[in-house]
Amino acid sequence: MTDSQNAMAHSAATARELEHAQANFDRINIAVLSAQLMAWAALLVAMTHTNHWFLLLLELYFFCLMMQGVFSMMHEGFHDHAHRRKSVNNVMCWLASTLFGASATFIKVNHIGHHYRNRTDAEMVDYVKPDESRVKKTIAYYLGIVGGIWIGASLGSLIITLIPDVWLQKLQKSSESNTYAAALGDFTEPDFHRIRIEVVAGLFFWIAAWWLLGFSATTVLLAYGAFAFSWSSLQWIYHVRTPLDVVEGTYNLRSSRLVRWFFLNFNYNLTHHRDPGLRWQLLHKVSNLEETRPFWRTWLSIAKPPSPIPDEPQFQKTYY
Repeated sequence: MTDSQNAMAHSAATARELEHAQANFDRINIAVLSAQLMAWAALLVAMTHTNHWFLLLLELYFFCLMMQGVFSMMHEGFHDHAHRRKSVNNVMCWLASTLFGASATFIKVNHIGHHYRNRTDAEMVDYVKPDESRVKKTIAYYLGIVGGIWIGASLGSLIITLIPDVWLQKLQKSSESNTYAAALGDFTEPDFHRIRIEVVAGLFFWIAAWWLLGFSATTVLLAYGAFAFSWSSLQWIYHVRTPLDVVEGTYNLRSSRLVRWFFLNFNYNLTHHRDPGLRWQLLHKVSNLEETRPFWRTWLSIAKPPSPIPDEPQFQKTYY
């Protein structure tokens, strides 16, 4: 064979390997979401019938870990990585979002906007600018991390479902004082219609699951209250006190293999921001493990309140 023919054969073999890998990722994601659905049902049923407090705490811990993975699968869907077939990707994203408790489209539009608003004024939650009230920003910050971010996502989906389009159009003209107000301007009329369809379909799913599995209201409130806190408190740990840069303004956080698997490698947030085209299965492999910080120590640092922004801010990343 000539050099040209060898190169073509090598290129064809590489394309087949990539296709095989991508097809395998599709199958893995379907299996993972199926396992998450079964774990979601099993844990809520188990908690409904658990009387021992220690066992209940253990179930809540694994429920929160598993639900972070559910969000990670939603996130894959936002970037069309849950499945290469768009219709399958959309269904998977809707199902994961329904378990999460919000509209897929509502969070997707916010998240895609986050990729170009990260560390801008709309998302600089950790610093107080001269024209801002430190008290108001501190209150909003703590309300957000103790559960308010999840509550906002859930209620926001429901409110958009109920508000007429003419009111939504008026709201879109509001000032971009935070990431939610800024994101509202990104929604299109078809987005609002999709949100309504997703929320109504999700309500039917929840009614059917509740009837079939016999959940108790106390259990669901307890489980989702714990998840609202755990998920909300994790949303900003990658970004606070990082350079004011839309891409580099985030960290990769190292964690135990168990947590990493539950999170579907979501802890490699910097790698994702640098290349949103990577599927979750590749994030650990391509990340520089020396360019990380410890996950749980970084999570504890989220308790620090917002502080006045320096006149000439110099934000350097620290790795340890």
